[in-house]
Amino acid sequence: MYKQLFLLALLMVLSGSIATQQVAAQQAETATPVSMTAAADAGMLAITQALASETAEQAVELATVEVLEFVERGRDYAEQDSERFYTEGEALLRPMIDFERFSRNVMGPYARKASPEQLERFSESFKWSLVRTYALAMLEFGDGEAVVLPPRKPSSNPDLANVTQEITYEGKTYVVVYRMRRGKQDRLWSVQNLVVEGVNIGLNYKSQFTSAMKDPQYGGDLDAVIASWSDFVEAEQAGDSAEL
Repeated sequence: MYKQLFLLALLMVLSGSIATQQVAAQQAETATPVSMTAAADAGMLAITQALASETAEQAVELATVEVLEFVERGRDYAEQDSERFYTEGEALLRPMIDFERFSRNVMGPYARKASPEQLERFSESFKWSLVRTYALAMLEFGDGEAVVLPPRKPSSNPDLANVTQEITYEGKTYVVVYRMRRGKQDRLWSVQNLVVEGVNIGLNYKSQFTSAMKDPQYGGDLDAVIASWSDFVEAEQAGDSAEL
């Protein structure tokens, strides 16, 4: 169930984000870039402006509006031109999520053993897996409503915040908490992690990565796990779906 909620959360604030990781990464390297439309360019600018908001709550609220507009536009072409939808979704998502930090946290202690090339490769693969796995599925959640709640108390660190959002979908209300961080140099807010109905998404992916590293099939080979990450995650998701 948490994966459906994850999709819903991403729809409301993270964009057409988020496939197959290995295939996606290979396609991203070899495919001819898809030109961005004027609407997509405007959306990217609006997202950047939203992330420059004074508070994390304002950033999430304004970003939500842009995300929903992107998804609504995507309904007209997503099935016929999925690569355009993925590309524009990735562009919208890119400034919103600190993929480098997110992917390092997913790798856990194995990140310290990884080379810069391996870190970059997994970060790119992780990003495209989210984009391509969930982008089209998110079109189904266009009728949801989202409300950002005011903070219960000021954060002790003005550059860190937990933003709580209530998402109502099909008569049920779900709670999503966004772990937000403001960059020291660009001063833009970005999503570091999500907790959906009490399920820590980052820790869940970290558990999957650890399981893959311990899987005899990969023999603790970091390169093998990175290359096969998409297959491993898809198998995990299939198992979860079978349990629903």
